[in-house]
Amino acid sequence: MRRLLPLLLLSLAACGAEPATTAPPPTTTTAAPYVRTPLDCSKLTVTALTVEPGIGYIFGTHAEWLPKGQYIRIRVAITNTDNTFHTTRPTDYQLDDAADHPHQTSVDAMEIKRQPNEITIGAGNRLEMDLWYDIPLDTTAKLLRDNTCTTTIPLPG
Repeated sequence: MRRLLPLLLLSLAACGAEPATTAPPPTTTTAAPYVRTPLDCSKLTVTALTVEPGIGYIFGTHAEWLPKGQYIRIRVAITNTDNTFHTTRPTDYQLDDAADHPHQTSVDAMEIKRQPNEITIGAGNRLEMDLWYDIPLDTTAKLLRDNTCTTTIPLPG
């Protein structure tokens, strides 16, 4: 045992005697946030297909939620008329009510209904999806507005 003690101390001292090397910090790649261009605006056609107002609650596979006012579901068709892909986001579309107040998509409803946060539409493809809004009970939907392209989308009916 006494013979092993100097070897143990020597090995501990040798470990501490090595120069400390620090690993370089990991390189992080940050993707630039997506920005729609005027070309995207001219190549994506958005059409409101149906409007379903007065929804009192929503439920999905993992949650149930009550609105602050009423949920409105707007089914839209987004068509890419270009020969390459284009990307859009549901948050680009706001709902204007009868009192001309703007409403953004409801994050809670969009997540519960598992609607995508960003959509890439292939060349010549058409995509249908639901946009969910939480608006006051005493108003109705007037029109859909594309904030990025500064265009208006008429609602059916």
